[in-house]
Amino acid sequence: MFQTALFIAIILSLIGFLYQFFFFIKGNRSFKGKKWVPRGLNIKTFFLNTIFQIKLFNAGKLRWLIHSLVASGFLYLLVFHALDDVTSFYWFQSYQSTVDPFQFLRNLAGFFVLAGCLGFLFRRLFFLKTLKKRKIHLKGLFSILLILMVILSGFLLEAVKIISEPVFMEMVEDYSDIDEDTGLEDLKIYWKKNYNVVFNEALLITQEKLDEGKQLNEEFCIDCHSPIKSAFISSSIALSLKKSGAWLNHHRADNYVYYAHYFLCLLTLVSLPFSRLFHMFLIPVASLEKNLKKEQLVPGPNQDQFPDQYPSPGYINTATLYACTNCSFCSDVCSVFPNFLITENIHTLPHSKIDAFKRLFHPGQFDSETLYQLQSGNGDCTYCHKCTDICPSGIDLQNLWTLLNQKLVLKGFQDNYTFIKSLSLKQWAELEPEKEKIASTQKKTTQLADNVASFENCIQCTICTNVCPVVEHDLANNDYTPQQVMNLLRLGKKHMATGTRMVWNCLTCFTCNECCPQGIKVADIMIELRNNGNLRADAIKLEKMTNKKA
Repeated sequence: MFQTALFIAIILSLIGFLYQFFFFIKGNRSFKGKKWVPRGLNIKTFFLNTIFQIKLFNAGKLRWLIHSLVASGFLYLLVFHALDDVTSFYWFQSYQSTVDPFQFLRNLAGFFVLAGCLGFLFRRLFFLKTLKKRKIHLKGLFSILLILMVILSGFLLEAVKIISEPVFMEMVEDYSDIDEDTGLEDLKIYWKKNYNVVFNEALLITQEKLDEGKQLNEEFCIDCHSPIKSAFISSSIALSLKKSGAWLNHHRADNYVYYAHYFLCLLTLVSLPFSRLFHMFLIPVASLEKNLKKEQLVPGPNQDQFPDQYPSPGYINTATLYACTNCSFCSDVCSVFPNFLITENIHTLPHSKIDAFKRLFHPGQFDSETLYQLQSGNGDCTYCHKCTDICPSGIDLQNLWTLLNQKLVLKGFQDNYTFIKSLSLKQWAELEPEKEKIASTQKKTTQLADNVASFENCIQCTICTNVCPVVEHDLANNDYTPQQVMNLLRLGKKHMATGTRMVWNCLTCFTCNECCPQGIKVADIMIELRNNGNLRADAIKLEKMTNKKA
């Protein structure tokens, strides 16, 4: 029965792997007309990140320690314990699961996994409010709890076998010729004293019987059973179960716990291609391929004339999306995290955009309004590369945001920058969404652009304009300069200001803030105006779509 169940679990797991493989191939073909851009292989990063998780170490030492405990402990248990028939028995001539060092190492490995899982759960509890706000508090919880149950059931199984009289009697019958006439009672007394076995019959312990039992143990048992103290966790659990040992032995609890432990292991195997555990196979894939350079991501000015010099990425290995573990390190360092605090658009954060991108491969996952929010959030990205640099899984996130924008355009959702740029400033100023939508956007903005005191001291000295790298680089395509944007606010034309090229081309380098003699937070105001423009553009486009459908 157990062999049949194992074969079924292996077959289901293989089917899952094949399904994911073909799903990834289908996802890779989802960008029509786009071709793969050869990037080269990053062999060094592949080995360092696969074996040592060096990117996770650089991102967070504590998280790396917790992950390493789980990974190393689980790997040992898998190779040397679960597969001992084809590994340990073959590699070690004297291998027995109940002898040291294997008994001790099994408990130590289990302790590593247990400590790591509890560390994961404690972190989730400690940062529950933040994780809830980012909508990732339940991500991967199934995998953590499943591994935790596998380990706990394994410890419990070893504990109930330690105190089990039926298990003891089976071993005596299989591996010795001891019976009632040849010192069985003496051996029972010794095992009750030193191995915590619970016997139903009353046994009178004397030093003479202990000595006899010790001799029998050394003759028949010691080669296969080390002292249980080395099983420091299982023996502790066994000691706590001794009072209920007679009842557990009567109902053969060891068999039921074995069934539960075996089922949980098979469930882990079956769920492997569909759970968080699958990232173990996908992180090496993401780490192997080199990331695209910035000039390959952003189309150059002469792309039409020199397509080979400015290739359009248009391709991502879909498998790398599923290497994401929702660690949210990318969101912690995101340059536009302040935008999220203002707009409360969860799709501004990188980890949420990754999850949304995965869902885009499944038709019907998003309604129109959600897709607009996704486009708006992705439009905030400054391509600063911080998220890609810190990603422990090695995902090329900058390339991903470019492709996400392309995929949304194919679905008919133009980014706000392109939408506003296609309009003249007069046309933008004349467009007003419904009053209800205006009210809903206004309450999500900060107070800088609405507070006269934040910009009324502007003396139009043009220092902010003189130090602005955007103005210096391309003055012709910036209809307004920074001090002129401040003047629009002074004239009460906030809505017009949100549509100026300056607001949308601002690099938020904060040079203007540092140089302004009046201490005006020019860059902060630019960010707020851009966020306000995003919200208004979303409302306008949604209103147009609604009217078109009607």
